[in-house]
Amino acid sequence: MADAILGSTVQVLVEMAINFACGKIGQSSELEKDLKNLRRTMTLIQDVLHDAEKRQVNEHSVKHWLEDLERVAFNAENLLDTFNYEMIRREVENQNQRKRKLDFFSFPRSDSKEFHSNMASEIQKINADFISINEQASKLGLLQSQNVARDATAFMENRETDSVTTDTSFVGRDDNVSAIVTELTATNNNETISVLPIVGMGGIGKTTVARKVFNILNIENHFDKRMWVCVSDFKKHFDANRLFGLMLESLEVPMPEVKSTEAKVRKLKELLDGKEPSGKKPLKYLLVLDDVWNEDPAPWAGFLASLRGISSAKGSWILVTTRNKQVANFTAIPSCPCSLEKLSDDNCWLILEKTAFDSRETPDDLKELGSELAKKCQGLPLAASVLGGMLRNKESDVWHSILESGLQNRGGDGDSYINKILKLSFDHLPYPALKKCFAYCSIFPQDFQMERNQLIQLWAAEGFLHSKPRNEMCMEEVGNWYFTILLESNLFQDAEKDDYGNVLNCKMHDLVHDMVQSISESKTLRSDGEEIPPFPQNESFRCITTLFLLENRSIEDGLIIFLACLRVLNIASSDATELPKSIGKLSHLRYLDSSNTPMKTLPDSLCKLYNLQTLRLRDCKSFTKFPNNFKNLVNLRHFDFFHEDKSSDLTPLEIGQLRSLQTLPFFNIGIEVGRQIGELRSLKNLSGQLALRNLELVKNKEEAESADLIGKPNIDELILLWNEIDNSRDNDNEYNQVLEGLQAHQNLKGLIIKRFFGGQLSTWIGKLGKLVKFELQNCKNCKELPTLGNMPFLRSLHLKGLDSLTSIGPSFYGRLGVHSGSTSQRPLNLFPALEDLILRNMQTLREWTEATVHDGTVVVFPVLHTMRITNCPQLATFPNYFSRLEELEIEKTQNGSALMTYICSGVSTLTRLSIWSVNGLTKVPNVLFQNNHKLVDLELRDCVLEHTSIDNNAPQHLAGLESLETLFVWKCPSLESISIPKGRKYLAALRELRIWSCHALTHLSIPQISESERDSTSSPFSSSDHFDALPPPHPYFPSLSYLYLYGLPHWESLPEQLQRLSALITLGLGGFGVKSLADWFGKLSSLKELYLWDFEKLENLPSHQSMRSLTRLRKLWIFNCPLLKGRCNPESSSSSSDPMSEWSKISHISLIGIDGKNIGG
Repeated sequence: MADAILGSTVQVLVEMAINFACGKIGQSSELEKDLKNLRRTMTLIQDVLHDAEKRQVNEHSVKHWLEDLERVAFNAENLLDTFNYEMIRREVENQNQRKRKLDFFSFPRSDSKEFHSNMASEIQKINADFISINEQASKLGLLQSQNVARDATAFMENRETDSVTTDTSFVGRDDNVSAIVTELTATNNNETISVLPIVGMGGIGKTTVARKVFNILNIENHFDKRMWVCVSDFKKHFDANRLFGLMLESLEVPMPEVKSTEAKVRKLKELLDGKEPSGKKPLKYLLVLDDVWNEDPAPWAGFLASLRGISSAKGSWILVTTRNKQVANFTAIPSCPCSLEKLSDDNCWLILEKTAFDSRETPDDLKELGSELAKKCQGLPLAASVLGGMLRNKESDVWHSILESGLQNRGGDGDSYINKILKLSFDHLPYPALKKCFAYCSIFPQDFQMERNQLIQLWAAEGFLHSKPRNEMCMEEVGNWYFTILLESNLFQDAEKDDYGNVLNCKMHDLVHDMVQSISESKTLRSDGEEIPPFPQNESFRCITTLFLLENRSIEDGLIIFLACLRVLNIASSDATELPKSIGKLSHLRYLDSSNTPMKTLPDSLCKLYNLQTLRLRDCKSFTKFPNNFKNLVNLRHFDFFHEDKSSDLTPLEIGQLRSLQTLPFFNIGIEVGRQIGELRSLKNLSGQLALRNLELVKNKEEAESADLIGKPNIDELILLWNEIDNSRDNDNEYNQVLEGLQAHQNLKGLIIKRFFGGQLSTWIGKLGKLVKFELQNCKNCKELPTLGNMPFLRSLHLKGLDSLTSIGPSFYGRLGVHSGSTSQRPLNLFPALEDLILRNMQTLREWTEATVHDGTVVVFPVLHTMRITNCPQLATFPNYFSRLEELEIEKTQNGSALMTYICSGVSTLTRLSIWSVNGLTKVPNVLFQNNHKLVDLELRDCVLEHTSIDNNAPQHLAGLESLETLFVWKCPSLESISIPKGRKYLAALRELRIWSCHALTHLSIPQISESERDSTSSPFSSSDHFDALPPPHPYFPSLSYLYLYGLPHWESLPEQLQRLSALITLGLGGFGVKSLADWFGKLSSLKELYLWDFEKLENLPSHQSMRSLTRLRKLWIFNCPLLKGRCNPESSSSSSDPMSEWSKISHISLIGIDGKNIGG
């Protein structure tokens, strides 16, 4: 299906050539006539391309005509690019010589005349070829098309600019998931390995179902290990060696240096299998193999045989997803494959409707049309999602058109049918250049996470993006526009965004990826190092424009000279230590990526790449310095380099001459000319993030203003960094003035200021109306905060290390007392969008006052979700209007009682509360649990609590205790009692309980654990005669999975009630004075991890039979148990007569650690 893109390819090449030709008209009178003739001929050809694209499917002569045109257009574009390069080179060298006060003309007129004469001759040859092709078009009867492309401006006006949801709902598959989970967790499975294939046509949701099963809690608890391996790219050969490597990676034990299958299998066996002499327990695992294709059963049988030898555990499973019924049939053991049926038309409509309209109301006139279109999806969720994306923001006539003509042929199998839907979506892309951009994505492997900025830079490098002056759009804006179309069409999916709503990356569904590869004809070579392809010395190879060299490949002089047409060179994550000097010969190169390589510098010849648009040097940690002529890269738009070092050598000299620059992540200010802050003045197109370092070197407001930050509207996030220095200035006014001179543009969305030494923040900060994130860190002299309450979009506010700030008061809120008293007046909203607030290391902060108005109503923090107050020791008051606060952390304060009063009286929506090192807090009052009925997590650490008693006779319904899932009580030395009332199912949802280092604790009254009260001489966990008399329905922590208890040396027994915690997965015990662990440990059937700390008297573990009953126990960690340590030595097992040895009880456990040392199992 590569012919699908041929017409678009030619269209783009012709447009590129025309643009180049137009740009050079007027450069030289000698060339002007030839360039005008060339433009005229290519324009005539362009007019018939639409007709040729339609006819080439059925007429071979037209297809051959397009192929000839593609070749000539490619040559023409390269010729004109060579001409353009030479003109830039002469201009740069002339400019450099003028700066050195040499002759104004570095080239004699005879040299220039000869160059233009040669170019004229070459252009005349190209023009002759185009004339011949145009004559052939007439013979073929190709017709000029009218109004082929939709107007770009009209298209953009019809686009909706709000955010797009790219995930489709999980619809109609609950029964499948439930059935699979039931089969995988059956307890009567005595097979070493079983295989359950999930089979169905592409796009039916196999991976979605497998992922849902993989992440269900029952599955996580049932299997000791889980591995997920995607095998989509194993289509030609089933590579067992690589598959074993991917399994090790999934277990977080990568072995990149190991090549042999035998070594990988041995490592897997070491991790998963038991050693019979020692009795180590083999592990039960779940392995998901997603998207298996290979139909040959022989390699599969060999792979399965190896798996049977890797672990002898009973009940391990492989979950296979495949489109191929033959694969499903020969892999299934012992049961039949799970065949996914098509979704109902109603379910398809739910997906289509959600994708097309999101949360908006569906127009009545489209509901019936949509239902009919949903039937066309043939039960495939991917088809419904793609169709919904294609119809997003379209009028009813488009819906009618697709329904009536776009999907008439419903024959063929499912995969071919969905390919028709995907191809239809491709055909409806509005521009040839957009189709080329989409087809270019075939260079990425399946399931690859595509970075948006990188993708747009690659499109630009290949010449698919052209500025649109009429619409005031630069190349990057056109690229963003194209990217958004593809995302809204659901051809891209799984988009991830940054704090400011910008899409960072996305993926393509594997079916979409297959379709792209079937239509692509990109001139691309990709070498991943596994198999080094030969580089044929032929004409077609010379046309390669994109080269990816990965892993152990490096770039060589011979390769560079041969690949003269390269526009994209990517050697990221390779072993290349340097670029060859011949790199400067790649005159067409526009994109160079050397990220994550051990390079220390770049060759001087790189500065001759006058067409270079993008240079990426991410994670080059060894890099030290740039060439002095870096300023010659006059077309550089994206310099994507980041380094933690503050050295000014890491900022290229005279970077201000690169006036097209848009990406500059940081600028290290230096003292020498060419590295001072004024270099930024001419960089008016900077966008994204900019960090200014070494600002202490800027001495006054005028110098700061020379950066012209206020004239840079495209910067999203600005980071201003000063370094700690000896404060030699007379007062902080100089710092204040510098900050005033750094005023940013009103479009700024994120502002971070660190180590600012001034005492007053500039008023311009409070006027940033689009600010989303604001951080102040270690601004030690700052005495007052700017006005922030009126910022409509501020979502995140972090204030840290403001040592001189004593009060957060009225100026912080702003715009108070403005209401007229009218009853119709809307409430005043302050901080209307703030969701996350942090106050940290504010040593002198004493008060945080409430916002007040003289007349009217004020609403403050209406959507605040998370608040953290850390190390603000003197803070005694803060507001109590947090109507939606869900997460609250308070750490290191002195006024615990006052803070708890505020919390309990003003907050009723908490789901998580963490209190650390809060002095003066003597108890946790009932009203906290009474008001916060959705409380899930409660953590108390380093507090001088006396008790957390809840009045057993309290009439209130303490709903917070019913929803509580985790309870941590750590290092509360004065805590004497923990008491939970009777009468309700309090703590029934508890799944994690930790009580640690509470040395005064003598009373624990939790009905689910104990009904008795003991005096201070006994353990608070002692056995109760009443415990066994509780009725069977009583919930003994049915959800409790994690339990940590720390006792005291005089507590000589463990709570026997622990044996009833059947769901317990992790148990940590410490500090008790017991000598032997009881045999009832064997009843903890779900236990996987056991931690024992500080048992000074402990000599014996439970009996051999009890320990062997813990069939799921895979980790035993012993720390500071001196008597037990000596008995758990594996060497003691060699002497069968040693009655003191405990090794035989634990040798079956996979991971055993004693005092931090892994002794194995």
